[in-house]
This record gives sequence, C-alpha cells and structure tokens, in this order.
Amino acid sequence: MDVVHIHINYQPKPLIYHFAWGPMRLKPVLVGCIAERLAHLLIEKAEALDVGLRSLGIQPAFVYLMVEAPPTVSPHSIICGLKSHSSSVLRREFKELTTIPTLWTREYLVAAGEGISAEDLFSAFQSQVGPRRSPGRPRCTRP
Repeated sequence: MDVVHIHINYQPKPLIYHFAWGPMRLKPVLVGCIAERLAHLLIEKAEALDVGLRSLGIQPAFVYLMVEAPPTVSPHSIICGLKSHSSSVLRREFKELTTIPTLWTREYLVAAGEGISAEDLFSAFQSQVGPRRSPGRPRCTRP
C-alpha cells in the first residue's frame, strides 16, 4: 500500500483591528509631552507584541489605534499589553497622571476590518462610555 503525503503551505493573512480607549474619567490629559511619550510607548510595545502598527491617533481624551495582527493573537491580549505597558511608564514619568486612580479605563472598543474610520470609532466609543458623573458622593434622591 502506497502512502501519500500531502503538504499544504498556508500562510494566514493578518487581521486588521481598530482600537479606541480613553483615560479614566475621560480626563483630557493626553497632550504635549504625554501624548508624544504615549505614541513612542505604543510603537515600542506593538513591536514587542509582533503586531504591525498601521495608524495611531491621540486626542486629549481618546486613543485610536489600527494594528495588523496574526490570527493567533487575540485583540484582548493586544490591548491589555498596550494599556498596561503605557500606563505604568507614563504614571512613573509624569506625576500629574497619578491624581487619577488609574490611567486607563477598563472599557475599550475593538472593531475588525478595513473600512472603518477613526471618527466612527471615536463616536461609538463615546456613546459606549456614556456621560461623566459629577465628582463626589452621589446625592440621595428621597422625597
């Protein structure tokens, strides 16, 4: 009986992910030196995670990122790596960021595909997070 060996050389195409997230309480702290350092840290960590950084947009209260990743890497592991690496370094270097309990919120928005714009993702993230609460203890609304 003859044995037939079949070898398939398959290279999966990378997936495109779009991420949006923001600082805790949506404080507009991502300006000037902090924004420049954040961009450098995100590029550095993307290389360490072996994902390609296609686009990066930093606004005072939001971060937008488009990455190209292999299908074996989950979006959650990408975003957790980026947020944890940047948070610890930024809070250590910029003491004004230690006035909020943590730098990043737990929420983030991820979308997959080519035809998604940064503006669409920002507006979807804003609607997901909702309005800011007033600081302090909530008031009792008893009659």
